[in-house]
Parts: sequence; C-alpha cells; structure tokens
Amino acid sequence: MKKQIILFTLLFIILSGCENQVGGDYFFDHIDQLEQSLEEPKWDEIMTQAEELKNIFNNHKWKIQLIGDEDEYEGLHESTNNLIAAAKEKDSTSTRLELATVRSFLEDIYSL
Repeated sequence: MKKQIILFTLLFIILSGCENQVGGDYFFDHIDQLEQSLEEPKWDEIMTQAEELKNIFNNHKWKIQLIGDEDEYEGLHESTNNLIAAAKEKDSTSTRLELATVRSFLEDIYSL
C-alpha cells in the first residue's frame, strides 16, 4: 500500500510539471508589449523595445542553446535582427511578420 501511495505521489509531481511551457515568459511578455505598441506605432518606442528583445535574447542565449537546436536559435537571432531592421524602416507589415516569426521560434524552442 505504501509503495502505491509513493508511486502515485511521484507520478503526480512529474506530470504536474508538464502542464505549461518550459519557460520564456520574459520573451513572450516582451513580444506582447511590442504587439501592443504596433497598434498605434511610435517608432522610437518600438525600436527601443526591439533592441531590448535582442538584449534579452543575448542574455538568455545559453539557455536557448541548451533547450533548442541550432537552427531554432540561429533563426531566432536572425529574426530578431530583421525585426530591428524593419522597425528602423518604420515598416509596420514587416515588423509584424518578423515579430510573428520570433514568437514562432520561441514557441518551438520552449515547447515540450
């Protein structure tokens, strides 16, 4: 009886950890802010937020390299740079496209 209780408890603990994404909330929160900024574009603010997203990527790159494959984190790096370039050009469509690409890469990296 004790073995069954211990087994059930361990199984419950392990499965409760599989409920949500592994992490990356700092990325997803920042992307949400960028999407809101694009509703009424203030390009200086969007540029600053895009640069901050790149800094977050650089600060957490080692974590991304551990949980993602090379194509994913290299693609994320490229898309982040494309996002900054699109924001410099004040191109709303390209900025939204690159933001969606960044989100897609992050969802792939942080999914189980």
